[in-house]
Amino acid sequence: MTVFDVFVRKGFTLARFFLCAAGVMAGSTAIAQQNPPIELKSIDGTMSIVGDLISVDGDVFVVETADLGVLRVQKGSVVCTGSVCPDGHNFGRKFGIYGSRTVGTTLIPNLLRGYAQSIGATFEIVPTEEPAERIVRLTNADGSLRAEIDLQTRGSGSAFPALAGGFAAIGVADRRMKDSDVEKIAAAGIPDLRDTANETVLGVDGIVMITHPDNPVRNLSGEDVARIWSGEVTNWKEFGGGDFPITVNSFGESSGDRAVMMDALVRPTGRDEKSDVTRWSAYQDMVDAVMADRGGIGFVGRWLARTNNVNLLDIREECGLLSPPTDFRMKIEGYALSRRLYAYTTPGSVHPEAQAFLDWTLTSEAQAYIKESHFIDRELERMRLEDMGMMLVHTAAVEPDFDGRQYTSMMQELRGADRLSVSFRFNTGSSVLDVESIRNIEELAARMEAGEFDGLEVLLVGFADSIGERTRNTALAQARAESVRAILAASLKPETSERLVLEPQSYGELLPLSCNDGETGRARNRRVEVWLRLPDSRSNLR
Repeated sequence: MTVFDVFVRKGFTLARFFLCAAGVMAGSTAIAQQNPPIELKSIDGTMSIVGDLISVDGDVFVVETADLGVLRVQKGSVVCTGSVCPDGHNFGRKFGIYGSRTVGTTLIPNLLRGYAQSIGATFEIVPTEEPAERIVRLTNADGSLRAEIDLQTRGSGSAFPALAGGFAAIGVADRRMKDSDVEKIAAAGIPDLRDTANETVLGVDGIVMITHPDNPVRNLSGEDVARIWSGEVTNWKEFGGGDFPITVNSFGESSGDRAVMMDALVRPTGRDEKSDVTRWSAYQDMVDAVMADRGGIGFVGRWLARTNNVNLLDIREECGLLSPPTDFRMKIEGYALSRRLYAYTTPGSVHPEAQAFLDWTLTSEAQAYIKESHFIDRELERMRLEDMGMMLVHTAAVEPDFDGRQYTSMMQELRGADRLSVSFRFNTGSSVLDVESIRNIEELAARMEAGEFDGLEVLLVGFADSIGERTRNTALAQARAESVRAILAASLKPETSERLVLEPQSYGELLPLSCNDGETGRARNRRVEVWLRLPDSRSNLR
């Protein structure tokens, strides 16, 4: 084996395409040597080889060519054409993307358009008689068909049966797959895809509660929303919004948006939606209804609300913390109704064009198309400590286990620093980072390698929930900050690690993003943040 045996999905080079012009390894799966020739074409269409398929050695084709001799080529890097291509690897040009309306209506088409441009292909979207079904065609510069995508958007729940049935190469969802989804794909022999390489976060969105722009109410608690949805409160004067009857607008029971809102705000109070709400099937219809009704209230994805002049409500948590639907708050997943947008593939052979597209969605180039679709992109934003307002007040005035010396230390260390809109979270009850946090580390490491943070101190700041004794929680948050530092340092070149200061710190229960009275809030509070500051900029407070 040589260095050519390493294959990286993102992009192609000749070294990545042709692995090794060496002899065939013993023990490979033998295939008759008099077979008709096959063509192996790289998924970007720039390289191809023709030869006799000698064997399939695990994830590698072994092919004998007339000019180059015996070559070893990674399965995942090519499309195989020919009568002796292994079953399931002769993908052809067609594949499906099935699932969420939120993800599939605008975001996926825009990302496919950006992907097409990145590879020099043209993009065409063809409507059908069924609004939930469209065909997307990518055409190479020479006029040949590169890919034909069957794009179907019938809701997040439809993604997993489509994966199980082989109709979709990619399933998209505006929520993480649930245990019931795992059961659906298990019948097809597909394992749980959560926390695996087959789970990709495309971006972040949030459900926002919306009212008429003339409604003076600016925030509601989860209890308030639950009382409205259950019919206990029917007039806005209860919340200082004037003497107007409340009109409740909702979606059908299969809606992922409705599930997020109901599960986060209404059902935890033991209530449910009343039967006489006005139901809509189209997002814009919901917005239009609220805009036309002084007493209207509803909920939509923030991607849509930000393009309409509706009033976006903050969520007021029971402990008094406000959760505003801002970009920064959603990027750090600190907003009460924020959600990740997921793409799932099945283990084994993924259609190479589908995989190349998914890999591209994680690049910096793709972020402009995510932002264009009015979703939250992965680009980093900054926030100062003094901008955190109510979080600082809440920490000092409300938290029962408040420690003044620790608070002063935090203010001294972070007052002159910028917080980045990235957080690292761990799987429940473990010191193992979740999949998205691992990707965040990879992206942060790439920025460090590019010199983006040269000359700055990088503070890795751990926080914890307030369950248990304060000093123990502080120590646990410190251990997790040190764990992130070790993983990040291991991801960097030695010379990069030497020129950067990576300092783990911990402030335990301080600066909670959410109330600690529920598991969801506690999970948000258990995180490691990234702060940047100039050397020797620590404040000396008196």
